[in-house]
Amino acid sequence: MTETELTSQEQRFESEHIHASPRVLLLAAIGLVFYGVGNPLRLVGQFSQVGALIAFVGTLLLVIAIVLHVEHLSFRIGRSAVVLIIGAAILNCVGSLMIAAKVSNQDVLWVAGASYVLGGVGVALVAVHKEIQMKATIADYAAGVPWKVRVTVHASFLSLIAGALGLVFWGFGDFGLTSDSGSGPWVLCSVGAVLVSIGVISHVEHLVPRIGPVAVGAAIVAPLLWAAIPCLNAIDPSNTRLTYYRVFLGIGSLLAALACAIAWRKKITTDR
Repeated sequence: MTETELTSQEQRFESEHIHASPRVLLLAAIGLVFYGVGNPLRLVGQFSQVGALIAFVGTLLLVIAIVLHVEHLSFRIGRSAVVLIIGAAILNCVGSLMIAAKVSNQDVLWVAGASYVLGGVGVALVAVHKEIQMKATIADYAAGVPWKVRVTVHASFLSLIAGALGLVFWGFGDFGLTSDSGSGPWVLCSVGAVLVSIGVISHVEHLVPRIGPVAVGAAIVAPLLWAAIPCLNAIDPSNTRLTYYRVFLGIGSLLAALACAIAWRKKITTDR
């Protein structure tokens, strides 16, 4: 497909080194900082409620960043995927607000689980969209006609499938935790967390030339920290390790914030 066949939006997007706007990256970085600070604060008695509110603000900023990033990407990942991913992000934010409002943990788990499942289905639809594009491109090539279809989804099938399955497993694990505190639901959460980590790592590990080794390293360590706690809880569900959970969640979020901040800096210096 020649460059003249691309829309102006597509031409600009494809020419960028980092496919996220400075505003999105900055909002994500700030949101992750708030989330990373708020969660450990919830362990401190007199600051517990303040920590929950700070974490909610962080989640809200992350939702805004996600919406701003994906709402114009229907041409790349498909409209259905965009709608589901945005819906999942908003639902997750509702869950964070419920925590700040001291709603019962069971209700929070239902909402959080639903957001993960919805997000997983959205990511799966991105993979379906990529498959359809690949088939259409191959058909054009086989017919000897100029390519009219391009594969606009840059994420690999490994990243997409691992991420989609991981989110669904994690969501159903949360559903299970509403009525069963045994190892079963935690195993589902653990499998989901590991799969999501694989999806994230496989997506970012090749981005060193674009965002640098420090950002990539932080983006790799962050999901591993997030995945550590459900794995430990699956081994011994009698001890939910709340302190470790909040601290690991905080550190992982701050590392992810560092990755976004570095990407933001590179974005404003390379994609002008």
